Amino acid sequence: MSKEENIKFITDINLGKLALRLRILGYDTLFYRGMAGLKFLEKAQEEKRIVLTRKRDLIKRQFQGVIQIVESDRVEKQIEEVLEKLVLEPIPAKYFSICLKCNAPLQEVLKEEILNRVPTYVFDHYSRFMACPQCEAVYWPGTHIQNAWKWIKALHIPTHHH
Repeated sequence: MSKEENIKFITDINLGKLALRLRILGYDTLFYRGMAGLKFLEKAQEEKRIVLTRKRDLIKRQFQGVIQIVESDRVEKQIEEVLEKLVLEPIPAKYFSICLKCNAPLQEVLKEEILNRVPTYVFDHYSRFMACPQCEAVYWPGTHIQNAWKWIKALHIPTHHH
C-alpha cells in the first residue's frame, strides 16, 4: 500500500457511516452521494482515491485504481475490514483532525474566536477547540469524542504502540 499519509478514500452512498468513521480516524474520505457508476470511478481516479463500495459489479469496470468491496453491513465490521484488507494502521495523532461534515482538515482555534459559535455551556467548560475552515463547524472534546474512543479502542487492528 502507498504511504499512510497519502491514503484517500471515496465511498458510495451506502457507506456513509463508514465514511464518517474513516474521517474520525483521520483519513481523507469523500462521501459520494450520486450513483456508484462511471462518474464515481472517474472522480476516484482523478483524485487518486481508493474506492470503497458494496457494489460488486464495479469490479468489472475499466478502472486503474484500487477498488475494495466492503462485505459487512455493520459499520463496526466495515471499518475493521477496510483497515485489515488494505493493511492500514491508523495514526492516533491524526484522529479527530478532519471535519465530519465536509472532509476538510480541521485547524485549532483560539477560544475567543468561537465565542458566539458554540453553546455557552461548551464555551465555559472547554478550552480546546478545532474549527473547519471550509464549513465553519466547531469541534471540542465532548462526549462524542469519548464515544468515538470507545469504538476505536474496540477495533481489532494490529498496532505497534501501547
